[in-house]
Amino acid sequence: MTAAMRRVLALAAMFALAGSIVVAGPTHRAQAEDYPGQAEIDAAKQAANDLAAGIDDLDSAIASLADARDQATANALSAGEDYVQAKDASDSAQDTLKAANKRADAAEKELAKAREALAGVAQAAYRDGGSMTQLGAVVGAETVDQVITRSEAFDRGSDQADIYVQRVKAAELVASTMRQYADDAATTAQKAADDAQAKYVEARDAQAHAEQAVAVANETRAEAVTRLAAMRGVTVALEEQRQAGLEADRQAAAQAEAERRQREAEAAAQATADPTPTRPQPTATATSTPRPTGTSSPKPSETSTPKPSATATSTPRPTPSKTADPVTTPDPVETPAPVETSTPKPTPTPTTPPVSTSWRSTAAQGRTAAAHSLTLVGREYLLGGSGPKYDCSGVTSESWSSAGLWITRSSRSQYAAVSHVPYSQIREGDLVFYATNPSDPSTIYHVAIYVGNGMVMEAVNYSKPAGVRPLYAWMTSNMMPYIGRP
Repeated sequence: MTAAMRRVLALAAMFALAGSIVVAGPTHRAQAEDYPGQAEIDAAKQAANDLAAGIDDLDSAIASLADARDQATANALSAGEDYVQAKDASDSAQDTLKAANKRADAAEKELAKAREALAGVAQAAYRDGGSMTQLGAVVGAETVDQVITRSEAFDRGSDQADIYVQRVKAAELVASTMRQYADDAATTAQKAADDAQAKYVEARDAQAHAEQAVAVANETRAEAVTRLAAMRGVTVALEEQRQAGLEADRQAAAQAEAERRQREAEAAAQATADPTPTRPQPTATATSTPRPTGTSSPKPSETSTPKPSATATSTPRPTPSKTADPVTTPDPVETPAPVETSTPKPTPTPTTPPVSTSWRSTAAQGRTAAAHSLTLVGREYLLGGSGPKYDCSGVTSESWSSAGLWITRSSRSQYAAVSHVPYSQIREGDLVFYATNPSDPSTIYHVAIYVGNGMVMEAVNYSKPAGVRPLYAWMTSNMMPYIGRP
């Protein structure tokens, strides 16, 4: 191989390495057109400005703008979910580091005690007239290897001295192992914290675009409505009423399609279920979900599905209030063993999970969780917030904690931890999940809590406070095939 060829290959390797670093690092998308929904917004703007565009063209453009707003919002929520998971992993790594340091300190104290005990044996031997040359070789050493080397130069002391030598050796081995583990845990914790910080930047970047996209979409829609009103010879107010009717028709069609998919998922699960189940299926009459009406916050419904077996409740795990800081250090938490832990992403599941026939919660706890969520209506949004500001999983986790059950802190991990129940059996307190690919739980980006009467409570983004909406009023095509029940 020539020298020139070697230089070319070396440069290629350098560029390949640089490329891998760029891919691995945080993605800062500076171009607005790179974001989901931008194509629909651009097309709608072109239609609104096109003098040859007809009524159907503008109606279609306005409909596509609603999809564009949803795509931008979903993109921001997905980035936020990535951050929440990274933050959980960072918190877990910090917990592991604290536990590792605690165990390393304890091991070093045990080593000091073992050395003191060995020194005590030497002093006793001196008082009893024993050989100080033998034990002095041990006590004067700094490491276990020195203990062994120096003591082999003399005759062995008493059996008791040999026992304490072995204790020193064992204690020093444990201390060095624990300290190495603590050093490794520190490296892991720092990497997790850096990753959480990068994900936070990405999430805020996506959120900023979503807000920009919604503003542009609303402006474009207003222009299109004005043109439509002029073309049809009506007022803008009348055209807005017409557009509201068209939107209601689209929502009704989307709801019908979502309910059809949900029925198919339930039928498929029942067809593949064990014909001789060991536990009975819930049998209570399900509450049907009415067509969205856009009503205000309702009182939670009293209808519920009884649990088929006894319920074991748990004490809610306290959730500290989050601040706006992207990465925080939790209070020290003891772990039972020095095993590095983190919060992994749920394993993607390409097929629909089977319907669950058991869960921890009671219908009464579900009503309590739903009622508590309604007390959070109007709260401000905060990415990763668990009070007094909240994100989507912050609302659901606190609401269920108020009912006596602790659930995890991200929508993806919540879906992995709860029981999956058909929509036909939905009851207050159940969780509704949304994903870019409803057949893949790893793409979940949002969770809401069902509060009865066909309504859910949720926190979505910084542009509006937490509130209630109809179950099928938003992103119905992205609803997971089953609801979740803690």
